[in-house]
Amino acid sequence: MPTYSTQARVNIYDLDAYGELRPHVMLRLLQQAASDASAAVGFDVEWYEQTGTLWVIRRTIVDYVAPAFYRDTLEIRTWVSDLRRVRSQREYEVRRIADRRLVARASTDWVYVDLARGAPTRPPEEMQRRLLADVGAQSRPPRAAAEPPAHAARTTRRVEFGDVDSVAHVNNAHYALYVEQAVYDALAARGWQLNPLERTARLRVARHDLEYFAEAQYGDQLDAAIWTTAPDGSAFGSQCTLSRGGTRVLHAVSRWTWGAPEMPGELHAAVTALSA
Repeated sequence: MPTYSTQARVNIYDLDAYGELRPHVMLRLLQQAASDASAAVGFDVEWYEQTGTLWVIRRTIVDYVAPAFYRDTLEIRTWVSDLRRVRSQREYEVRRIADRRLVARASTDWVYVDLARGAPTRPPEEMQRRLLADVGAQSRPPRAAAEPPAHAARTTRRVEFGDVDSVAHVNNAHYALYVEQAVYDALAARGWQLNPLERTARLRVARHDLEYFAEAQYGDQLDAAIWTTAPDGSAFGSQCTLSRGGTRVLHAVSRWTWGAPEMPGELHAAVTALSA
């Protein structure tokens, strides 16, 4: 399959309090591009319904290279770089059409599932032939197996009705909101409070590495554990696990940057406290 290309406009409701495209909205755009790319070669939503199969996301890595703003038109290019038994790796590149600026690059691991058996299965040969671009997969960092340390901050949240999608569970992209809020809450508990009214500098997500283990549904109580790496200049890393009744739902490894050469003292202290 040649690289599939589509376009998306940044709408006013896609923006955060700083007027930038929300990280989870970028993930939704990537999911839609993947679905459209599959449909373009004959495997649309109706085909999957008829065959009782589905591609589900096992892991997503996205690098947010530059912000996108209201009225920006984004070009999303995507291609399948690897098919191995029941898994597929898909790559993405997002550019702003006006200046060709790279906005994001991403990669997802998908698993092909037989819904009747509730188990992975090998995709048909014809699907493999049509989807695979045979360009080589990007290397993947090792999966995170870390358990929360004793000093990790802990919060809980309930899955609300507005959080679930058309298949009645939390959409993969929506977990980015959970992770980001958990980090903000953990930093606040350590002395730094996010203030969206301040316009001089801001905290941005530079990378999300989201690994999915189980589904979360309406009414579930999710327990979050959050910890960080020590600040490195104006950047730091965070890890967040979400679990339900002792069952791991998500593990997120993220990279954050402060939009100025130096972090505020309160933020630096809060990050340091979460890494100790």
